[in-house]
Amino acid sequence: MQQFPLCADCLSRFDNSARVFLAPQGTDCHICKGLLSKTPELVKQAIASARDGGFEWESFSVSSSFPKIVLMREQEVADFFAPNECTSLKNKINSELSASVGDASKKKNSPKNPDAIFEFDFIKGIGRAKPATIYVHGHYNKLSRQHCQSRWHCSSCNGRGCPDCKGSGMNYPSVEEEISKVLMRAFFATDGILHASGREDVDVRALGGGRPFIMELRNPKKRRADFSALEAEFAANPAVQAKGLKLVRKEFIDTVCGSHFEKEYSALVGADRPLTGVDAKKIEALSGQVLFQQTPTRVMHRRADMVRKRKVISLRAEPAADGKLRLVILAEAGTYIKELISSDSGRTKPSVAEMLSCKAVCEQLDVTAIHDFFLETIRID
Repeated sequence: MQQFPLCADCLSRFDNSARVFLAPQGTDCHICKGLLSKTPELVKQAIASARDGGFEWESFSVSSSFPKIVLMREQEVADFFAPNECTSLKNKINSELSASVGDASKKKNSPKNPDAIFEFDFIKGIGRAKPATIYVHGHYNKLSRQHCQSRWHCSSCNGRGCPDCKGSGMNYPSVEEEISKVLMRAFFATDGILHASGREDVDVRALGGGRPFIMELRNPKKRRADFSALEAEFAANPAVQAKGLKLVRKEFIDTVCGSHFEKEYSALVGADRPLTGVDAKKIEALSGQVLFQQTPTRVMHRRADMVRKRKVISLRAEPAADGKLRLVILAEAGTYIKELISSDSGRTKPSVAEMLSCKAVCEQLDVTAIHDFFLETIRID
């Protein structure tokens, strides 16, 4: 009968059995070869790392990593035991590490919502701590027609800075930059990544209640900020503003980015002839219509070429100055509004251009409301 010598730590994970026995010394352990003896030193390293890191924390989580060969040797022993007769190495060591960190720091273990993440690498023999990422939820208004949503590196220099981008490294200033620079400074974070529910084009404003977003703040030194003061700072920004700021958990990103909201738009339409009140009444027949929209030519470089069905829930039109029309549109999520107007050479049917039998173009477009009301009903703390 095969028997396995195990160190005291590994032996404690298996019920008494003739299959395992206490090894003369830890390095003789069939599973860990003495790796677990490094645990106290790794805990000391990690606690020192948290102290020297200079970041705020009141709660923590732990994780551990082991050489693959150790896990293979563990499975070799575990194969001789029923599932209820042994405990996995990682479960046992993570429990012990949590207790050790808690005892040393007098702070609480919070696996689902930690302030600090303690990592114990038994492969390299390193224990370290880092601040957990912070997630800030809110709604932004984009008042500029020159800002893109996410950072868009200059196509000429790929972000290095050149005469084409005037040294900025960007094709356009961005919503992401405007929001992240304020929140990064408030939380002493090293980076800010924007996650938003959909996007608007560079030349489209986002007005009304704004577009829901989450800003992911990496390596923050602080974990609290005065959101009222930050919102006042944003209110003074003529290009991008943010409001309703609150801390949320990472899981809320999927809710915000994965949801599909109906949207309201205001569109100024011009044509190759003056448009009249008769034209306005004619295109109001688009209310309730289902559109067949083949991927617009302007986004074919980043979208699959396919036909999408989208509904125009309601459409009102009235004459505007200089022979133009002002449209107020409520449409299903994912509707291409510019192509609803222009037809994109027949790729969208029906369209304003088709119904008026003339060339039509969207000269200005604003998102005036996003129907994301249900987000307020979800617990996000």
